[in-house]
Amino acid sequence: MQTRLDEAWRGLQREPSLPGLVARIQADELDVESVVDVLIAAALRVLRNPEGFESESGAIDDYQESWKRADATQDLYFTAAELRRLAPSFVTPTAGSIKYC
Repeated sequence: MQTRLDEAWRGLQREPSLPGLVARIQADELDVESVVDVLIAAALRVLRNPEGFESESGAIDDYQESWKRADATQDLYFTAAELRRLAPSFVTPTAGSIKYC
């Protein structure tokens, strides 16, 4: 489990949609528990399904078996929802104007 968590942390730091992740954590701009939740979810996806099976089937008479692998490499990945949870939030003004110096 620790190995998968370490892999997830390194992968999250390299995620292009999350620039400055460590700096945002250190500046308390990002909740540490949210980061931990995403890391655990990514690690558990691999641990729950280490072979990357997407579907399976079987039969009793005349014995048949079928397996389909979606990701046989056991890659960790982050869902779009998880990345949105950690993405920087930008406030867009709804009225008025912005002066750029």
